[in-house]
Amino acid sequence: MTYKQRICLLQKSMIENKIDIYIVLNSDPHLSEYLTQHYQCISFMSGFKGSYGVLIFTHDKAFLWTDGRYWLQAQKELKESGVILKKQDTNHTFKDWIKEYCNPQTTIGIDFKTLPLALENDLKKYCNLIHSDLISKIWINRPELPTYSIYEHPKKFYSLSREDKIILIRKEMKRLRADAHFISSLDDIAWILNLRGKDIEFNPLFFSFLLITKQQILFFINPEKLNHFLKNKLQNEGIILKNYENIYKELKNLKNTTLLIDPNKTTSFFLQDLKNITIIQDLNPSTYLKSCKDEKEISCIKKAMIEDGIALCRFCSWFEENIHLGFNEFEIGRKLSEFRSKSPYYISDSFANIVGFNANGAIIHYKADEKNSSLIKENGLLLIDSGGQYLNGTTDITRVFPIGKISAKQKKDYTLILKALISISTTIFPKNISMPLLDSITRKPLWQQQINYNHGSGHGVGYFLSVHEGPQNLSYTTMPSFKHQTKKGMISSLEPGIYRKDKWGIRLENLAIILDVKKPKEQEFGDYLYFKTLTLFPFEKKCIDLKLLNSKEKKWLNDYHKEVYKKLHKKLQVKELKWLKKKTAPIKF
Repeated sequence: MTYKQRICLLQKSMIENKIDIYIVLNSDPHLSEYLTQHYQCISFMSGFKGSYGVLIFTHDKAFLWTDGRYWLQAQKELKESGVILKKQDTNHTFKDWIKEYCNPQTTIGIDFKTLPLALENDLKKYCNLIHSDLISKIWINRPELPTYSIYEHPKKFYSLSREDKIILIRKEMKRLRADAHFISSLDDIAWILNLRGKDIEFNPLFFSFLLITKQQILFFINPEKLNHFLKNKLQNEGIILKNYENIYKELKNLKNTTLLIDPNKTTSFFLQDLKNITIIQDLNPSTYLKSCKDEKEISCIKKAMIEDGIALCRFCSWFEENIHLGFNEFEIGRKLSEFRSKSPYYISDSFANIVGFNANGAIIHYKADEKNSSLIKENGLLLIDSGGQYLNGTTDITRVFPIGKISAKQKKDYTLILKALISISTTIFPKNISMPLLDSITRKPLWQQQINYNHGSGHGVGYFLSVHEGPQNLSYTTMPSFKHQTKKGMISSLEPGIYRKDKWGIRLENLAIILDVKKPKEQEFGDYLYFKTLTLFPFEKKCIDLKLLNSKEKKWLNDYHKEVYKKLHKKLQVKELKWLKKKTAPIKF
């Protein structure tokens, strides 16, 4: 069945069910960023494979809203389906379209199991919103949910036990006067229980729900995922095991209860028809607890960064030596994963490798196809954005490599991005400031040249969890609020970029941890924080126009390269060490 045939079937079903507009979200009952095949409904209906999108059907048209990361990708992937691309930005969102074209009598259908409560609260102001799952009626032979085994995160990699974390959560529940707390976000559950899985590609997560009351801990999970030893261990710790499918029934059984939920991490379906329940909408207590890494976690992450840097050095040394043999983008990505996999604590990549040569580098979340992948030859720039999931940390790094000869304009773009990265990397800022307010510091070197990019300058990163983790978000398009406060121990990516359509893309990305600035003896203006770079891998000096760097920027680059060499050189072989020495040699002032 073609995409167009599927769309016709859905539109026919809309008319039969008296639905004016039908919305499909890139979502699942846990509001996961990355979806298992069972929930990839947008891809099934339109061909679009990006991680963010909203698909909207009327009786005779179909539209896809997605942000600037995916505009070029969507233009290619939507051709077969005929779905119309809507370029979403702060001034044009799908919610704006709903406001303009709907009224209280317009019936909009959506699967409430994938609808965030916060979004439901917005949409129902403008229309008659109903729960409707039309995709399941069309999707024959839909993939089943995975049943991979769950395992414990080894004790040597963390400080707080399950009991410790639940005590902290109950303390916050008490402050908020909540009798119970419902958690459906998979990264929160994995962190709280110190468990990991592999139900979602690139994420060590597992499908489950958690309900914490004053007296009980109820863990809703497919029992096939737990071996006998782990099942007994959890039960002996007082954790009550329930079937995954029984969560809605259990919530309905709650009586005269004050229930804490996070409206941005909970779908509308689970709160339907609950009686005698008072809902408190607030951040999950685990959100800040897991985002602020403790000393043991920070120590482990630093070791993971060394392993990641070593893998990248070995890969790049091999690549430069063998580039003449001819490789395409897909082969390069596969080879990089192979080098990472040799590290002792490696579990998987943290996302699909983004390997884009020249014009493909301008597609922000480009994914090379095995059959249609560009050959890396002649002259240009190769962008590689990649990361690893290790038992002792999650990594994410982007570098750009010169292939053959590069132009003066390419050098200028690379140098501007390096200046932007240095700008935010050297920033000192007040404790608890809303992180989106810092984004203009990153972009200043680009804005001065009237250049911008269509993605945030950084995102939070989990600890052997999701590579994208809140609440922090380094993006000026995000409304600043207390929910995005910067705190000691948070890890953030720092990743400015320039993307020239059909030409090249440049993005440079490090991970950094937020730490306290040492206080002067007489400090009357509060506490301050700074970014301490964690990522260990050199930049390409061949791509840098030194005339565009000031003395402070040159010193930062030399100091960074000195640190990279110091941390990595002992574990490299002769050829690799020679490569690293050359790449980290100081530049002259």
